[in-house]
Amino acid sequence: MRQILQNYRTGEVKVSEVPAPALRRGAVLVANRFSLISAGTERMKVETGKMSLLGKARARPDLVKAKGIGATYRRD
Repeated sequence: MRQILQNYRTGEVKVSEVPAPALRRGAVLVANRFSLISAGTERMKVETGKMSLLGKARARPDLVKAKGIGATYRRD
């Protein structure tokens, strides 16, 4: 199956072949017939991916305040 992958550090977006997910016990496997990509959301992710850590913190002060600088650093 094909999947869209994005490198959040560089902003690079590519389509790759990946193995189909396996059905696990107690889980449900859903087969999608269609999928949609929001161009605005993806563009924002690309722009955020190109920012420095300080730029990301400035862009989302709410996350820095809620999670703390340590959690914000480890998430990057």
